[in-house]
Amino acid sequence: MNKHFLNVVIVAAALFLVTACNFSTANLSSLKTSTDKEGTKETTSFKAGDTIYANAVVSNAMDKNTVKYALIAVESKTTKTGEVMQGTEVTIDMPGSGTANLTLPVPASFSGGKFNLVADLINEKGEKKDSKSVMITIAPGTTSSTDDRSVTDDKETDQDK
Repeated sequence: MNKHFLNVVIVAAALFLVTACNFSTANLSSLKTSTDKEGTKETTSFKAGDTIYANAVVSNAMDKNTVKYALIAVESKTTKTGEVMQGTEVTIDMPGSGTANLTLPVPASFSGGKFNLVADLINEKGEKKDSKSVMITIAPGTTSSTDDRSVTDDKETDQDK
């Protein structure tokens, strides 16, 4: 009888482990953007020349996962609506639960617009398990032609004297 009881316990434990592995509850519990690496200065408004910091919190993850970030155009002069902005796709491997930290510098000459920052949680099989997004606005930067014009204006002022 003890042998039978032990077999039942072993089978039950094996079923529990198989079920736990197949039905992961891993998810992205939050996604926040900020102007500082620690995420204390939360914002959705940036300007050209800033660095966008994003923190996606992966929860209930027993296994390895990947967080894939992408900045998708909503209103942009340089990229079609719905397209990923060039150079903004970033993949961060996660050994389990934790925070996937993104650092995304915005060039000073960036034309600005409205964008959707998306974080997708992908399991080891390549299946998307969860997704979060934050709508952000990036104010345009200055172009070098504006800087050249102000220098020209100064020269004309000196000549007028």
